[in-house]
Amino acid sequence: MNNKFWLLIALSFLALACNLTNLVSPPSDSAEPDVEQPASADEPLLPVMTATSEAIPSNPIGLRQGLSSLNSYRLEIRTINNGPTAQDKNEVTFLMESASDGESWHISNTIIASTADEPEISTDQSEQYKVGNLLCEISGDGEEAEETDVDPQTQEIQDAWSGLTDLVPMVSDPVYIDSQSLNGVQTNHFRFKVSGLGVDSGAEVVAADGEYWLAVDGQYIVKYIVHLETRNGPAGDANTHTMRSELFIEVKDINQPIEIVAPAQCQ
Repeated sequence: MNNKFWLLIALSFLALACNLTNLVSPPSDSAEPDVEQPASADEPLLPVMTATSEAIPSNPIGLRQGLSSLNSYRLEIRTINNGPTAQDKNEVTFLMESASDGESWHISNTIIASTADEPEISTDQSEQYKVGNLLCEISGDGEEAEETDVDPQTQEIQDAWSGLTDLVPMVSDPVYIDSQSLNGVQTNHFRFKVSGLGVDSGAEVVAADGEYWLAVDGQYIVKYIVHLETRNGPAGDANTHTMRSELFIEVKDINQPIEIVAPAQCQ
């Protein structure tokens, strides 16, 4: 397995994330779940890791569906992959700002990668701005920009295709941890294990877990983290191959005032 495989996984997430620029079909309102309170003063008041209560919904809705219910937000999706050698690594970061006007947005894509065959680190970055009917793309060193006017008919087709896909983060047998205020919204915090890792390869599983925070009002992901790591030999052995993969999703500045202004290259 080489860095191209990791990059393909990261770009798959990136492709799904890019479709979030055309949000359609907002979800119906979700009622706030009722959280059971301790029956007596003798019961523990501190949060404990117990089986998920049926009174606390643990299944997230699709990322697109959740974001479409918000007036504005800043979204980050990041994947970090390393292995099998120390030189095989890449980091893909997708940042999106959706403005309060409901029409403007800004996207930044950054890919940092290297391989055992080409150990020198390469960086690829691009940005997109949509302000009004103007769509502007900036790539490379940022000195040049490509501007286009958004065609309503083209946009309609794109919206239709985008509405057919969504990114629904995986959760398996989640365990409820506690209730937290995160990024300005009330959330329920869960942890889970990723099963099946190491079964086919026989590799030792070092990490296979994740955690996530769901908005109480709406069941959308506010934060989601997964850590995966395997190795095929003793730690510290030069012949041991270690594979590490991490995924981060976070939504910030939810329903806060956000204004998108295109840079000078786009004006």
